[in-house]
Amino acid sequence: MKTTVKNTLLATVGAAAAFGGATAVASADSVTVKSGDTLYSIAQANGVSVDELASINNVTNPNLIFVGQNLELTKGASETAAPQVSAKPVAATTEQVATTSVASASHAVTDASNTYPAGQCTWFVKNAAPWAGNYWGNATNWAASAAAAGFSVSGTPQVGSIAVFGAGVGGADSVYGHVAMVDAVNPEGTITISEGNYAGMAYHTRTISAAGLQFIN
Repeated sequence: MKTTVKNTLLATVGAAAAFGGATAVASADSVTVKSGDTLYSIAQANGVSVDELASINNVTNPNLIFVGQNLELTKGASETAAPQVSAKPVAATTEQVATTSVASASHAVTDASNTYPAGQCTWFVKNAAPWAGNYWGNATNWAASAAAAGFSVSGTPQVGSIAVFGAGVGGADSVYGHVAMVDAVNPEGTITISEGNYAGMAYHTRTISAAGLQFIN
């Protein structure tokens, strides 16, 4: 999506805090949200999908979790333990906001800040993948920018990859393109992605064909 700041305000951001530590990993069947966690980073760290994690814990807004909240990782555990909240959520507006997340195992995080316009698909992906560059341009330019920065770019998706939609591809903007996170790679040639600023929604997930897309791995 385009990198011009829109007037859209996000009431909340999908992270427990604007800055924080590493994502909490479950010791058994649950995990306690720590500062800097996002629902995406917790799901990725524990081998579950964002949709599944949200469903198990009755999270109606995947962009809103709380420091100290207890998230169950299996349906059986969620029936015996209720989420606990010990702190208020962090609000964000169109001001620049940085969050930390779990990066791909092969990438080091060199700059966890986020210079993209809040609410855009590029801002969403930079939050989910802080190893991505801050000045990769509009979404349609991300594959070329990533390749120039030394990242692997191909037509083969991996969990944790950044999916790059060319202009007009797969419902992307006809000029600015689109980017999203790959949450699952399915055997029939489809992928499940999470994305921001799709159809006017701050958070959205869908399963689509991987054909015609590029992936930053």
